[in-house]
Amino acid sequence: MPESPTEERRVGTVVVAYPWNADDAMLEPLRTQLPGLDVVVAPYYGKFAHHGPGVSDTLSDDERAMWAKAEVTIALDVPKGIAEVAPNLRWIQAIGAGIDHLLDADLPAEITVTNAAGVAAAPIAEFAIGRLLAVWKRFGELDEQQRNRDWKPMFGRLAEGQTLGVIGLGAIGSAVAVRARALGMPTIGTRRSYQPGDTHPAVDELKGAGDLHDVLGRCDAVVVSAPGTADTENLFDAAAFAAMKPGAIFCNVGRGSLVDEGALIAALESGHLGAAILDVARNEPMPADDPLWDAPNIYISPHCSTSQDRYNDKLLDLFADNLARYSRGDDLRNVVDLTAGY
Repeated sequence: MPESPTEERRVGTVVVAYPWNADDAMLEPLRTQLPGLDVVVAPYYGKFAHHGPGVSDTLSDDERAMWAKAEVTIALDVPKGIAEVAPNLRWIQAIGAGIDHLLDADLPAEITVTNAAGVAAAPIAEFAIGRLLAVWKRFGELDEQQRNRDWKPMFGRLAEGQTLGVIGLGAIGSAVAVRARALGMPTIGTRRSYQPGDTHPAVDELKGAGDLHDVLGRCDAVVVSAPGTADTENLFDAAAFAAMKPGAIFCNVGRGSLVDEGALIAALESGHLGAAILDVARNEPMPADDPLWDAPNIYISPHCSTSQDRYNDKLLDLFADNLARYSRGDDLRNVVDLTAGY
């Protein structure tokens, strides 16, 4: 006899705390998929309140009543002491790949956290490759010459044949490596889970975390897409920058906590590094008096390497699929190991 379909159970209140563009039209597919689903839109910025002028992370009485009913949330951040604020909460769908900012919310063991790994992989990879090409092709200098009406040939460097190191070969790192190889760049990737003999389809060579300095010494450019955890705190310190090839480019699209920023500045000022590309910083937003702004050959962007076009669609597709899985009691996609931090 054919197996009967898994029976779906009724899911309690779903709080959409995702603070951008969460309107009824965007959420209609969730309601269509699970008729009767109680979906409440309640944008919450938490420690990211600087992204929304005039917003506060203080909960009103109505918001507290709403969180008290929540069983599921899709969120940028959640209130501290979430076990008390939302005693019925059982699953958090994070809107990004990184979840380090959720770890201080005192999450109880019964709450499952899933991340959005893969949703932003393509745009962030395009951004990283674009920035590397801009440095090698000297686009900024050419733009300055145009502004000055100065017709003087200025030749850039060939990307083909340059070796790229990808530190953290998750969804983003893999997407970076695939695009680099399409340009004819040999690629070396590192993974914490590496075992001798392991390979990965996105890179020409795979190494482990313990091989970091050896990998750095072989690369003309390094893209960092590792998560922010206790193990990766200041992964790029003075010794790591010294291990890099003279004139190499350092690009961080992971987390600011991975970098000893004083050591990075020193490596740039000494001329050992050719350039640094940062889409993340240890302190965000970066203060106007931060010495990073004045470091030579540095290219800073305010944590915006992803693209908003189609991001919401991909994120909601993931959430809708996970919500259906949750209602059936099936395994969720992208479950985070909170002890490891990713």
